[in-house]
Amino acid sequence: MKLPAKLVEIVSHNIAQELLDKHLVEADDPEKFKNDITEILLKAIEEEKQLQEEAERLVEKHINLIDEEIRFRDAVNKVKEKLAEERGIHLDPEERLNQISHKIKRYLETEDSVEIFEHPNKIRRIVLDKLKKLIKEEKEIDKEVRQRIKSYSKKIIEGTPEWKILYNRIYEDALRKRGWI
Repeated sequence: MKLPAKLVEIVSHNIAQELLDKHLVEADDPEKFKNDITEILLKAIEEEKQLQEEAERLVEKHINLIDEEIRFRDAVNKVKEKLAEERGIHLDPEERLNQISHKIKRYLETEDSVEIFEHPNKIRRIVLDKLKKLIKEEKEIDKEVRQRIKSYSKKIIEGTPEWKILYNRIYEDALRKRGWI
């Protein structure tokens, strides 16, 4: 997930509010509850970001050892897969969302200030569905951004500082168009 912090906050607050509104949970402090859900999502995103950055650093460091036929992105993905396996982080988007929803479920089960009125797995499935919708949108944005970059007359190589700056700028623009930021 490459979501900006503000968007994560909006989504996590919506998830928390839905759980509260449907009386699936009750929180002594609803704001703390919303912030805790936000923190779980932000930590998951930070894990993925660190994984990506470390994979890119390793590929850049050893770029001379990589076969010219392999694209930068493919090399980074291979390294990222290995790092993720070592750290117990799922890279498959469906599995990653499931992993995050389980973290939220564990939080609900262990947090003393939150009372659960529905089976934790039912709540986890509701959270998972919300996250799936979000990721579907994020994938569409990523695809749109990559297509826009490819459409430039000047060939911009993925992984370069120029590409990253352009990607982030177009990505934010796409989020703005959707009213997410």
